[in-house]
Amino acid sequence: MGKGCLKYLQNNKLYIYKNHKMERVSKYAQYNDLIKVWCEECGYVSLTIANKLSIHTTNGEKRYATGAIRNYIDKYLRENHSDKLEEAKRHIKSDTSIKIETETETNQYPDNTPGKLPSAWSFELSRYLTIQEFCTQYGLNPDSVKSSKLVTHNAGHMTYNIAFDGNETSDAFDYIGEMEKALESTPVYKPKKRKLGKQGVISIADLHFGAYIVGLKETPDFSPAILVNMLRRSAMKVNKFGYEVVHVHLLGDLIESFTGLNHINVWKNLEYGHHGVGVIKMFVKMFKENFLDLIPNLGEIKVIAGNHDRVTSNSKEDTEGGVAELIGWGLELLGYSVEFSPSIITHVVEDTCYILNHGHNYITKKLSTQEICWKYGEKGLFNFVCEGHLHSRIQKLNATQLKSFNMITDDNIDVRRQVFCSLFTGNSYSEYGGWSTKAGFTITESNGNKGVNVFDFSF
Repeated sequence: MGKGCLKYLQNNKLYIYKNHKMERVSKYAQYNDLIKVWCEECGYVSLTIANKLSIHTTNGEKRYATGAIRNYIDKYLRENHSDKLEEAKRHIKSDTSIKIETETETNQYPDNTPGKLPSAWSFELSRYLTIQEFCTQYGLNPDSVKSSKLVTHNAGHMTYNIAFDGNETSDAFDYIGEMEKALESTPVYKPKKRKLGKQGVISIADLHFGAYIVGLKETPDFSPAILVNMLRRSAMKVNKFGYEVVHVHLLGDLIESFTGLNHINVWKNLEYGHHGVGVIKMFVKMFKENFLDLIPNLGEIKVIAGNHDRVTSNSKEDTEGGVAELIGWGLELLGYSVEFSPSIITHVVEDTCYILNHGHNYITKKLSTQEICWKYGEKGLFNFVCEGHLHSRIQKLNATQLKSFNMITDDNIDVRRQVFCSLFTGNSYSEYGGWSTKAGFTITESNGNKGVNVFDFSF
């Protein structure tokens, strides 16, 4: 902190008295003396220093640094050792123990180590693993490696991006068994007796669980913790309506990414550990405890797969939303009445036929509202086509159409088609593209006259 500076903690916030005034600084500033020593020990490698600080501040419980610690160390190095950073980067690039090849397609990286982050750094050896060591540690076949390169992965550390010759996937891991084991200790849901009354539907789109967005200029911060808070508040809102039964419609994009490589730069904005089978297990537990358990009169749960809900990096390899299917299966194991579809679900509630889809596939792009209702709706009922995907309450329109946009894309005497708002607030891709949204959810109910009452809530 420097000589002549008084410092103290108040409400877990660090303040210093400097230049005749109080200044608030990062709580990690109190470890600057240690950080200085680690800088020299670790060759000014940001991630290694950040991991050491994480171990120190958690008494060894967390070996990998959080985003806040990484950001502080990066800032510390920029402000105090900018000259050393370039030298450290050159040292890493020239490390002959790392074999870096370039002919790699990122969508070929297999994520078959659930619950672990595939880091190439070895704490025991104090160096990066060779590609052979990396494959051995994570259950991959080193003989099937076609090419590899060292890249920065979702938690900010280095990992190998690998292209294989087609025999890389290990079948030894029991994904279904792993999920069953994880859910064994979770209490099973038992439906409660219901009173007569109106039925309500709560529609939630684009949760993107696992995304970690912070520090953008226009886009609000987003994280699993923020999502949990929104889900809890959503449950409180729907309970105030006093419905006899509450049905839940999940309109896709339940998680941000299974592989970390399904879209450009996704790996940069993933919360620690929220990938692979781990993110599926965490979602099931999180959604049960922070939403479903808070609603005493649950009815049906309908789960639609979104474009983020695939288990592969390439959208052509998993077109049926394997992640969303596993989440639905996990909720069903816990006693809930669940229906899953990779594309479209028809759900009749009182005199309304809900036609659910995510909004990213052929059904949305090619079929008109009338065609969708004719193929999937119910004649004689009010047909309500519900979509997500756009992270907005409106359709994605061109500049001319924006002058007269509507939040409803079609609204006739017995048909309505609507894009529902998302809980996800966006990322750098949407911000740089000029798109923004207000997070929220929707509650709908029959109005008793072949129509729906729609209640839109924002956070």
